[in-house]
Amino acid sequence: MSETAWFTFLLLLAYILDAWAGDPRYLPHPVRLIGKAIDFLEALSRRLFASFLMLKIGGAILVLLVGGGSFVLTLLLLEAAAKIHPAAELALMLYLLFVVLAGGDLRNHLLMVLGALQSGNLPGARRGVSLLVSRDTGNLGEEELSRASLESLFENTADGLVAPLFYAALGGAPLAVFYKVVNTADSMLGYRTPAYRELGWAAARLDDVLSYLPSRLSALFFGVAGLVQGSSRRAFGVLAADHNKHESPNSAWPEAAAAGVLGVRLGGKDTYGQEVKFRPVINAGGRPPGSEDLRAGLVLYRNAGIIALAVLLAFAYLWRWMGVLPW
Repeated sequence: MSETAWFTFLLLLAYILDAWAGDPRYLPHPVRLIGKAIDFLEALSRRLFASFLMLKIGGAILVLLVGGGSFVLTLLLLEAAAKIHPAAELALMLYLLFVVLAGGDLRNHLLMVLGALQSGNLPGARRGVSLLVSRDTGNLGEEELSRASLESLFENTADGLVAPLFYAALGGAPLAVFYKVVNTADSMLGYRTPAYRELGWAAARLDDVLSYLPSRLSALFFGVAGLVQGSSRRAFGVLAADHNKHESPNSAWPEAAAAGVLGVRLGGKDTYGQEVKFRPVINAGGRPPGSEDLRAGLVLYRNAGIIALAVLLAFAYLWRWMGVLPW
């Protein structure tokens, strides 16, 4: 089997393993080590840099160190494994491709929230949703919990599934790991709060750049998946009208397309501590979401993921067959 065929097969196998196993807590996960490295570099940056400008520079250095370092380390590890045995390289590559995907874990988490909602266990649903979003969930009812869950599901389809697949197809495991590290740094530092506005600026902006194409591809995949549920035309209509209704330049794309397919309304009032924020409403003519919409959203998520896999596997094969990728 050629290297091109092997890589495509490994990417397919990683997707299947992720869909089946999610993120088993008993397996070592590089993202946990990356998180510790980011915590250490954040504390170091705050000790070394005092001014707003220097904190921005420190944040940029942090992202370059963890992102670039992870990229180079991944290349070196794969090269070392290849020298030991070709099977060792393939096993390491499969492991790296598996751990950068977060689709199965996201689905499993949403299924737990759905189960709690459908059994009337609002406290359990609130606890589950609080692990997905930064807004306060302590007083949310079924509608608000369903909305928060769907928004997280659709946004994280781009971040946790489509983007890692896209960057793996484009640049192999090293580029997929690089994306995962930047996305992790953004999730830890990229807040628009006084504490992180400067230090997290570089992580947030780089994540915006890297997520630009995957978010739009995710919207396309949701729209195409809408053909199965009979709402593809509405998906692209809502996408055209509401793709910029978010403070992020990317998040509203998959949210708008998926909201159009399901016919639900997203956005609105959210509470963060003592602060109340009003997000622009996506698909204002849609209905308030409920637990059954969360179930339909998970079906849409599964179908869009299969479409994404098929398209990006084909791209990965052709990209390597053309001899573009140097590793």
